[in-house]
Amino acid sequence: MYGKFSKKISVFITVCMLSCAACGCVLRSLTIDSEPSGAMVYLDDEPVGETPVTTTFTYYGTRKITIEKIDAEGRLLYERKIVYEKIKPPLYQIFPFDFFSELVIPVKLKDEHYLTYQLEPLKQLPKEETQKNVIKNAGELRDRLRMPASR
Repeated sequence: MYGKFSKKISVFITVCMLSCAACGCVLRSLTIDSEPSGAMVYLDDEPVGETPVTTTFTYYGTRKITIEKIDAEGRLLYERKIVYEKIKPPLYQIFPFDFFSELVIPVKLKDEHYLTYQLEPLKQLPKEETQKNVIKNAGELRDRLRMPASR
């Protein structure tokens, strides 16, 4: 009789621990906005959407954020902005507290980060200077194609 009772208690404790583990979680989100809005956002070189955009993430750390606004023909309207943003964890997500916030506490915790960027207008070069740059780049490319490949 004692064996059956202890087995039931063990099963009960295991079920309780598993149900507690299934309850707790942290919902992490990152919202990126820009001025002007409607710019395309890439997070770690993966397209996320147009600003304002909200995405979820799993890991903290430094993330590469690229923002660019282009017209219907694919030309840049504003300077492309590339930033490396450090996403810092809150106190409850630092070891050893993260064990409790992720698995034990039966509450859904929200960790929301908001980032806003100002896009700079594209600097227009004079037509003559643009033509000179194109001709110079074409000449350099032609010279590289004429060179024998080094082995």
